[in-house]
Amino acid sequence: MTKLVDRIKQTARLIIEVPSIGIASLAYSSATYACSLKAGLLDIGDPWWILTVGLVLLLSPLYHAFAIGRVSSSALGQPFSLRKIPIESFGDLVVGELLVNGAVVLGSMLFLLPGIYVGLRSIYYKQIIVLHKARTIAAVRQSFRETGDPQATFQMFAFLAAAYCIPLTIDYLLAPAVEAVWVHPVAILVSALFIAWVNVYITLSFTELAGREGAPEEN
Repeated sequence: MTKLVDRIKQTARLIIEVPSIGIASLAYSSATYACSLKAGLLDIGDPWWILTVGLVLLLSPLYHAFAIGRVSSSALGQPFSLRKIPIESFGDLVVGELLVNGAVVLGSMLFLLPGIYVGLRSIYYKQIIVLHKARTIAAVRQSFRETGDPQATFQMFAFLAAAYCIPLTIDYLLAPAVEAVWVHPVAILVSALFIAWVNVYITLSFTELAGREGAPEEN
């Protein structure tokens, strides 16, 4: 429990000390939220769904490549440059989004638990792709190996469950005022904070794990 609390404190401190992470999260959240007003990711019957999915697939790799690299550099006390962003890993991040999210959605349709299991076990695939330039399948496999410790995986589940409860609760509270103009900036801000919070926490966890066990395989 102490380790979990320390990681949460480290996450909060890094978000405050490195404002570029929050700014990137706000930009990403604003773009995806604006597009989702027409159609959400699961509104397949709506023609605007294609635009929403396309935007997410385009922006998600860019955002995560920057955020993961920035967090890792700060955690390791290394200088960060936009030139360090591995543009060559863009395709693997896109494939990973499709593969992992598809598996999670499919698993969630089977009594929910399989989807949660796949999501937890593949939690580090983006970090492995960005930081170690691994290919998609190798990154997913490595993530499954890195999350083999039941205690650490349960702690990650507890953190994510608590983190997801906050935006879901706020969304529920704002639902009655959905037509009000002020709801949109509040929703964007909450989404941006949530995205930054989760990505910083997961990347810090992986950076510590990789530091203890050495760099993961890239083949």
